[in-house]
Amino acid sequence: MATTTAQNGNQPDRAKEADNNLVFSYLTLRNLIGFSGLLLPVLVAIYPSRPSAYHNFEPSISDYFYTDRGDILVVTLCIIGVFLFTYKGYTWIERGLTLLAGVAGIGVAFVPTKQVCLPCTLSVHTNSGGVIGPMAGENTHFIFAATFLGCLAIMSLVYFPKTSATSTKKNGKLTQKAKRNRVYKICGWIMVASLAVLGVYFIFYKKIDLGAFPIVYVFETIAVEAFAVSWLTKGETLWPDGQHYMVKAYLDTRDAMRKK
Repeated sequence: MATTTAQNGNQPDRAKEADNNLVFSYLTLRNLIGFSGLLLPVLVAIYPSRPSAYHNFEPSISDYFYTDRGDILVVTLCIIGVFLFTYKGYTWIERGLTLLAGVAGIGVAFVPTKQVCLPCTLSVHTNSGGVIGPMAGENTHFIFAATFLGCLAIMSLVYFPKTSATSTKKNGKLTQKAKRNRVYKICGWIMVASLAVLGVYFIFYKKIDLGAFPIVYVFETIAVEAFAVSWLTKGETLWPDGQHYMVKAYLDTRDAMRKK
């Protein structure tokens, strides 16, 4: 038994998934994480209930905490955090990264950024410093957000692209796995670049005048969308090997019903 376990620990991701009876649920979990991230910037920003000096956007995604979209922000971040908690990965390092990302994601929700809109009467959160009130503030919130995206960037750059294939091409064309690996790398570096831009901005923002351009919201959105695309690719909604796993499951179920 110990030998079998050790062997399984050394298997590539694809081999592990092929022998995993819960592979359907595992791919679904990746996609749920991806879709939650994909929708977050859209759900908080679409059809704003009050005007904004930033072309009807808040200065950052986090500032929606103090609008009528505050509950959407908190709930979506908590959903992503819980999904990341339940994601096991294939090594203890992956497990640690997703666990830390999950804690940080919930931290972003429970420890809001500094309140900059005192008359935001549309929000039930206006007079609230978050669940963990004493920790609320711009610096703590930024640490949680940077940790969340940083962990996910490492996942995308280091752990998602792993492969046991000896060649990245088949019949002169890139394999689907090779294409996915490129997407992981691109998404990971986009997240890193976005964090770098935001870091520079927060250091020098007092000397930078961008007018009404919501730079924090824009680069947060770019980073979150990159994270979402990476997980949707890992869940093989994008660039799958053959049929999408849900289509295959549906066809297998239909064929099994017809045989009865």
